[in-house]
Amino acid sequence: MARIKRKVKRNLLLLVLIIVIISAGLLGYKTFFNIGDNTPNNPIIDKPKEDPIKVYKASLIATGDGLLHSPIYNAAYNNGTYDFMKMLTYTKDKIKDYDIKYYNQETVFDSTSALQTYPRFNTPSAFGQNMIDIGFNMVSLATNHSMDMGANGAKVSAAWWEGQDKVLTHGMASSSANRENYQIMEANGITYTMLSYTYGTNGLGTQAIKDEPYLVNVYNEEMVLKDIEAVRDKVDVLIVAMHWGNEYNLDATEKQRSQARFLADHGVDIILGTHSHCIEPWEWIDDTVVFYSFGNFISNQMGADEAIIRKVGVIGMFATLDITKTVDTENNTTTIKIDNIGADLNFTYRFYNPDIKKNDYLVIPFSKMESKYLNNYESVYNEFSEVLKKYDSNINIEPLPTT
Repeated sequence: MARIKRKVKRNLLLLVLIIVIISAGLLGYKTFFNIGDNTPNNPIIDKPKEDPIKVYKASLIATGDGLLHSPIYNAAYNNGTYDFMKMLTYTKDKIKDYDIKYYNQETVFDSTSALQTYPRFNTPSAFGQNMIDIGFNMVSLATNHSMDMGANGAKVSAAWWEGQDKVLTHGMASSSANRENYQIMEANGITYTMLSYTYGTNGLGTQAIKDEPYLVNVYNEEMVLKDIEAVRDKVDVLIVAMHWGNEYNLDATEKQRSQARFLADHGVDIILGTHSHCIEPWEWIDDTVVFYSFGNFISNQMGADEAIIRKVGVIGMFATLDITKTVDTENNTTTIKIDNIGADLNFTYRFYNPDIKKNDYLVIPFSKMESKYLNNYESVYNEFSEVLKKYDSNINIEPLPTT
């Protein structure tokens, strides 16, 4: 009996071992091939379906002319260098949360010539550097003062800007090859570029521009269509900066509105206007948003308490908007929406600074305005808000600070 028991015991052990081996094999087989019931101990994991709709957003802020009269750059001078940062204190805070930050550089940076002021300007490049330092990353260069220092001055100034590789510029170029080098930028998955044109150059450099048309973009439809064709299909958003209109005119001219219609009809999404030294209205032309003029960002055109012809020189604006790109990967479509149009007026404040013993300057958004800067700012705010809303009142103008 004892032998038989040992044999049975041995057979039982062998049977158990075989069952364990088979079970382990089956378990491994099921695990490898993901076979089994969908229980908490043996879940079947399904990958979540990817949303076919992708949404991208970017914001833009834009302001007007950097018009550097000699009192402004003299106030920035100290021990052989120029520093405009204190003048830009409020501006830095104003633009910091936006993705695309634009202004118009009215005057050239010709380091090979002496500085000059009205009527032919030459400005320290430190101003441009300081504007970049506080965040501006898109700058139009084609203005009526682009040829103030001649062909060489235009090339030197254009070359300085071409060296700022993180800044999108257009309107002047140091060579024909650089003129054709269209910059494509991206903000939060949205691609964009800017083209820049001026109505003229105050009659200066006419022959030079004819011989070397890349020096400055003097507007003509053939040029514009060629540029649009080169970039329209490469970007989500096409922006055009226009230096146009009549100085000290609080309304857009028929020519401006006609040119805006032409640009809108040929696929331009956003039109940014400068030159008039004063605010002009904004409007939609179909799906194109048009700001006819931002006025001056900074200037020495003082006299804000005087007649309208003097007041306009120091009252400008910041415009803001949102860009939304929606991509439907299932239907292979992309749509661009521009909305949330807003504005904040701004003022160039001139004051005597005892530290430098001369007049100094500060750009102040009206959302930060106080009577110590401009004693009739409420009426100025109301007046220019109405100018801006003349064609379309659907714009969110930032309110004055509460007292």
